Amino acid sequence: MDLNQLRSADPGRWQTVADDLLTSAKNCEEAVSEIHANGTKRLEDSWPDYLGELVRQRVTDVTGRLEEVAVLLRGAVTALDTLEDAARTAQSQVRSAIDTGIIAGLRLVGDSFELPEDHADPAAATTTMDHCNTLIKDALDAANKADEDVAGALRKLNISVDSSSLEEARRQQGEAVQAALAAIRETLPQGQSPEIVAQWWSSLSDTGRRQLMLAVPVELNDLNGIPDNVKAELRGSNGYDAVKAVEYARDHWNDTSIDIFENNCANFVSSALHDAGLDEKGSSTLDSNGWMRSELGERHIDFDPPGPGSLQGLTHSDTWINAQKQKEFFLNNGGQEVGIAGARPGDVLYFEHTRSVGSYSPGDAHHTALVTAVLPNGDVLYTQHTTNGKDLSLIDRIGFADQDGGTQKVRVVRPKETW
Repeated sequence: MDLNQLRSADPGRWQTVADDLLTSAKNCEEAVSEIHANGTKRLEDSWPDYLGELVRQRVTDVTGRLEEVAVLLRGAVTALDTLEDAARTAQSQVRSAIDTGIIAGLRLVGDSFELPEDHADPAAATTTMDHCNTLIKDALDAANKADEDVAGALRKLNISVDSSSLEEARRQQGEAVQAALAAIRETLPQGQSPEIVAQWWSSLSDTGRRQLMLAVPVELNDLNGIPDNVKAELRGSNGYDAVKAVEYARDHWNDTSIDIFENNCANFVSSALHDAGLDEKGSSTLDSNGWMRSELGERHIDFDPPGPGSLQGLTHSDTWINAQKQKEFFLNNGGQEVGIAGARPGDVLYFEHTRSVGSYSPGDAHHTALVTAVLPNGDVLYTQHTTNGKDLSLIDRIGFADQDGGTQKVRVVRPKETW
């Protein structure tokens, strides 16, 4: 893609296709949701014979294929949405560079500016020319790489649901999400001077800046030239550094050395928040309204020998290692529920059952994870332990539920230190 092609590109056409695919995905998800809401268990209760078993199996198979289609469509939507945003960012960048170059009296030839021989101030114009050409080249490189990443993701999503599996569909959807993140990162002027970065940032629209702050907060925070007030907003003011929490989660997403319990999702979230600056509360791990771990707990040592009963409470408070207790603690101690639409990196997700499942009552959180990115299309990405995963799609998780267990609700909580 050259400069003229980038300038004349119409990203809105990709958005139109993405919107159509999103409608189709939602239709599939609504059908799956209806089946999940009723559950095959009810069918078994009312039709227990052999024919009923055949019908239940058919319902399960059809639901599985619908889920596969929905997951694949969501992956395509994510890829196309990201390509549209990457192209708009690159277009905004080249427009700013071209406007600056023309005002400086430079001549645009092909993909770069040249200095006219009769320029009145060649020294100053040369500096401006170098800056503008750097911005143009960076934008072209980003647009081409985004196009390459997204095209690759779309090719991988072209699989047959008749011969594949829901697991394979999820894997490909996950790769589409990773390609989307890579495409967004490519739009950043990494390795450029603070002056170039500042000019790039000022060329973006308010919407474009906000999208980057949500999608790539760590990378944005590392750029010299981004305004200090923007970096302060990225870090937040709730008693912990949201950027560091995301960094910890991504650095330790597959670090089994910190996994000392059978289920470590809440322990992982607590560790990330504490590493990011959230202070412990209480003087004992037995404090019912505390949030802390003992010295052994800080060293990730499990003081819970074999035998009846449990001694986990001696090394970690229940609020540190239990998703439901942790959710209650944060909400009762200054945290606020912000909703999926209000999620931002550094927030905490809680997955709740909507009906009784095993020992869980409706509304109980059975899992927790840390928000590590929010894509321009609104898809919240999270990182977790047990099972370990990095930058997983919340849209994928919400769309899936055990056909007997029913659907689940996701709550987004933003902890705040008030102790």
